[in-house]
Amino acid sequence: MNDEQLDKLFHAARSAQPDTSRAEYGFETRLLASLRARQEQPVPWFAFAWKLVPVFAAVVLALGVWTVMGPGANSSDLQSAIAGDHEDNVLASLTGESQ
Repeated sequence: MNDEQLDKLFHAARSAQPDTSRAEYGFETRLLASLRARQEQPVPWFAFAWKLVPVFAAVVLALGVWTVMGPGANSSDLQSAIAGDHEDNVLASLTGESQ
């Protein structure tokens, strides 16, 4: 098949107008009926929870900043507490005894 024949076929396909009158019949009625059916359905509880996700994220970020920047938050104290507990836990897991 050469390009000329292919162009004729594409032109014929573009110029053909399909009959859509049957699909158009009652379209507005069907659309309004489906919209009304959706409005009548109750909203599930988790739809409200999804709207609150940004609020929960902001609260978590605020608590994180408050923990890091708050009074008494000294990184050396925190680091020594973590390191000291870690050494005791490793010793207990290796020997089976705690001090």
